[in-house]
Amino acid sequence: MSLDLHNLPAWPQSQESVTDQLASLVLIANRLGLYDAADAVKQMSGNILQLKYGCHVDLEPHQEPDGCVIDDGNFHNCVYAKPGMRKEQCKYWRIVSPSQQEANQ
Repeated sequence: MSLDLHNLPAWPQSQESVTDQLASLVLIANRLGLYDAADAVKQMSGNILQLKYGCHVDLEPHQEPDGCVIDDGNFHNCVYAKPGMRKEQCKYWRIVSPSQQEANQ
C-alpha cells in the first residue's frame, strides 16, 4: 500500500524544541513504515538530543544558563522574546558547554 503524503493536511508551525520535533519525526516515520528513515534521523539527531541548552542572557561567570521564559509563556519577561517566537530563534539560547556544566557541579 502506498500513501500519498501530498494529501496530508498542513499543520501550523510547531513551538516544540528541536529535540521534541526530531522525536516526533522519528515516531511519524515509524508509523508510516519509513523505518530506515526513522533510524537515520535517530542516528543523525543522537548528538543533538544529548546537548544541553540554556539561556545565556546576562550570564555571570560560573552561573549556569537558565531555562527560557518562552517555555513558561512569559515572553514579556525578556526583552528579546516576542509572541510566537521559538527559543531556538534567540541568539542567547545556546549550548551549555561541557566546561560550564563541570564548573557548576
